[in-house]
Amino acid sequence: MTVQSVRLPQGTLGRLWHSEFAVRFRRNRNAMIGSVIVLFVVLVAFFAPVLAPYSYEETDLLATWAAPSADHLLGGDQLGRDILSRLIVGARVSLLVAISVLTITLSIGILLGMIAGYFGGWTDALIMRVVDVIFAFPELIFAILVAAVLGPSKLTVIISLSIVWWPGVARLTRSLVLQLRSELYVDAAIACGTRPFTILFRHLLPNIVAPLIVRASIGVGFLIMAEATLSFLGIGVQEPEPSWGGMIRDGLVGLRTDPYLALFGSMALGLTIIGFNLLGDGMRDLLDPKIRDR
Repeated sequence: MTVQSVRLPQGTLGRLWHSEFAVRFRRNRNAMIGSVIVLFVVLVAFFAPVLAPYSYEETDLLATWAAPSADHLLGGDQLGRDILSRLIVGARVSLLVAISVLTITLSIGILLGMIAGYFGGWTDALIMRVVDVIFAFPELIFAILVAAVLGPSKLTVIISLSIVWWPGVARLTRSLVLQLRSELYVDAAIACGTRPFTILFRHLLPNIVAPLIVRASIGVGFLIMAEATLSFLGIGVQEPEPSWGGMIRDGLVGLRTDPYLALFGSMALGLTIIGFNLLGDGMRDLLDPKIRDR
C-alpha cells in the first residue's frame, strides 16, 4: 500500500498574499512605504495607553520645557507634561477624528451622489446646488466658520469637517454613477423590475468602490491636517486632551529656546500626512485601469 502525499489547499491569507493585487501592491513603492507608515501610526494609536510612558495629563514642574533625557525621551512642555506621551495619545485623537469624519462623509456623500446620478431631474439639481453652495467657500475657511459658531470641542471638529468634505464625495459618486447608468446590466435589471435602490447598492456601488477607496485614503491626510489646523487656532480639540495642532501652537511660545514641542509635533503630523498621501497615490496607481495598464 503506497502512501500518497496530499497537498492541502492554501488558506485564505495565503491566497490573498499571493493574489495579483497583493503582488502589484508589494511592487508599488509608494503603496508599500505609505502602508508601513500608516500601519505604524495606527498601531501607536491603538496601543496608546500601553505605549505612553506617562499620563498625558501628568505634570512635573521640574520638567518644564525640559530637553530630551532618559526620563522624558522627547522632553517636556510648558507644564512639564511628557511630550512623547502626548504625541502618542494625540495620534489616537487625530485618527479618531479622521475615521469619524470619513465614516460620516462617505455614508452621506455616496448615498446622495448615487441618488443624484441615478434619478437625475430635480433631485439631481437640488443636491448639486447644495454641493455648489458649499464648494463656493474654501474648505478650511468654511470649517473654521462652522467650528467658531458651534464652539470648540472634538465633536465640533467632526461636524465641521463632515460638512465641508461630503460634497466632494457626492460629486465623485454622481459622476461615476452617470457613467454606469447606461450600461446593459443596469438596463437588464430595470427590465426585470428590480427596485432602484437595489440597483444602486447591488449593481452600481460595487463598481464604483475603487475610486472611492482612493478618495478616502488620500482624504485622511487632509482631514488630519484640517483637525490640526482647527486645534492650532484654538477651536478644535481642547486641553487637557492632546492634539498635534494644539501642541504645535503651544510650542511656538518657546520656539527659539525650547523647540522640542513644536518640532516633534510637526514631525508627527507631517510623517502621518505623508504616509496617507503615499498610500493614496499607490492605491490610485493600482486601482485606476488607465494608470495601471501603462
